[in-house]
Amino acid sequence: MKQIIIGLLGAGLLLLAASSCRKESDLLMNFDHYDYLVFGAAEKSFVGKFEVLWNGLNQNYAIWDYEAAQGIDWDAVYDEYRPQFEALDERETVSDEDLTALLKKFLGPLHDGHLSFTVKNHKTGRSVTVSPGLERLKQRSDFAEATVLANLLYYINPVHGEVVTNAEGLPVAAEYSTTPLGILTRFMTTPGIGLNWINAKIQELAAVENPTDLQAYVLMQLVKLRESFSELAKLSDAGAIAMWNDLQKEYAFLSVPGLDPIDPNFVQEGIDVKFALLKGNIAYFRMSTFALSRYLEEKNSREHFDMSVPATQQHVQQVKQVWQSWFEITQLLHKNGSLGGVIIDLRGNGGGLVKDSRYLVGSLVPAGGILYSYQRFKRGTGRYEYSAMMPGRLETMEEAHETITEPIVLLINCGSVSMSESSALCVKTLPNGTVIGQRSWGALCPIIGNAEQSYNYAGNIGVSGVTPVFVQVPAMASFTLDGELIEGKGIIPDIEVALDVNQYGATGQDTQLDCALQFIRAGGVK
Repeated sequence: MKQIIIGLLGAGLLLLAASSCRKESDLLMNFDHYDYLVFGAAEKSFVGKFEVLWNGLNQNYAIWDYEAAQGIDWDAVYDEYRPQFEALDERETVSDEDLTALLKKFLGPLHDGHLSFTVKNHKTGRSVTVSPGLERLKQRSDFAEATVLANLLYYINPVHGEVVTNAEGLPVAAEYSTTPLGILTRFMTTPGIGLNWINAKIQELAAVENPTDLQAYVLMQLVKLRESFSELAKLSDAGAIAMWNDLQKEYAFLSVPGLDPIDPNFVQEGIDVKFALLKGNIAYFRMSTFALSRYLEEKNSREHFDMSVPATQQHVQQVKQVWQSWFEITQLLHKNGSLGGVIIDLRGNGGGLVKDSRYLVGSLVPAGGILYSYQRFKRGTGRYEYSAMMPGRLETMEEAHETITEPIVLLINCGSVSMSESSALCVKTLPNGTVIGQRSWGALCPIIGNAEQSYNYAGNIGVSGVTPVFVQVPAMASFTLDGELIEGKGIIPDIEVALDVNQYGATGQDTQLDCALQFIRAGGVK
């Protein structure tokens, strides 16, 4: 009998232990750095990784009430999936594909658009990443629009005559890219520099009947350099920049125009910007990511780029000039009463720096910020411990500037994420603002770094590249001014119009941009 009682007691304690990790706790776990008590078991155990994921989200995730309303029972999820991770630990081999498939089933139903899970498979030594928001996007019929490049060549073409020309007959337009692809493409295609210069030099030296030893050597080195570019094109952005900088050092003696060192920070901070003045004095501006303040603010530029390198200075200055062209001509045309309207193109823009808002929508409206949402923070370790609702404002330009009263159109699509969506909500609040395009990604809850986690009771789980589990987790819940939380849903434009992908690919004609132009020219009234 004593043995039976002890056995029952032991079984009861095991059940208590199994259920206790599903109870809400007032203990703040150290998910913001490598704490062995938290991450130790996850190093060599799949169930250990599961515990970090489930408990970390249970404590740090800011929209559990929303998830519950969508039918997710987080405790039931624990009971369903913990045994499946235990089963992985029983297997001799676990492929990355198997781990990824289980993570997608376990975490895929969560709605926050910023969520991203990177988990190390200790059986293979590799990490796998799952993004529920991206998986949802892939199921959308408009997925092909996510990476639209917004090529203006069709509109600059004199046949279509959409871009205004100056006294010399040149388009009033400018664009620049500091992304690795943009910089390398410019090197490969610009007349008079880079690959065109190399090809011309090779042709010139090859035509010499009796070359000197120096000429023969230079010809051989130029051919070797040209061949290296085909290998460089196969690499990732970071790998391409590293190889490029090695080639720049090795072949500096050739003095190839445009073969300058590239700042590795352009991998993360690179940006594409485009400006064009369209027919009817409509000022168009596009940027690929919210990183403008890195380029427009001198202190910010010095902190993020090696400004001692002349080529880097030039790249930063060129981006600044494109933005200034758009801002200054918008201000000038408004002052003299001839501005037709403004188009801000954030299609395919994955978001970025919140402070960039002052240079975009914030440069068109009065100082003082734009109330565009209400926000709620985590205020305890309990699953449903939240702060009261607080006003969510985006920064506006404090320096003296004109308030644009003409129509303002913002273009979005399913690839518009985070700050692109916040900007769209801002434009929706403006009496002269209209959003055109397709429903956005659905990632309104902002993310923060690990340093801010401790006082927000929310934030990333683990440290990228350090802990066996790393989760990008939003810091708060963000609601529309109507009180709606639209995570995983996205912003519905005021005017919905699809991009004709086939037409765009064949001719460059952009049905969404065309709609924006027609709307403004018709008076720009919602």
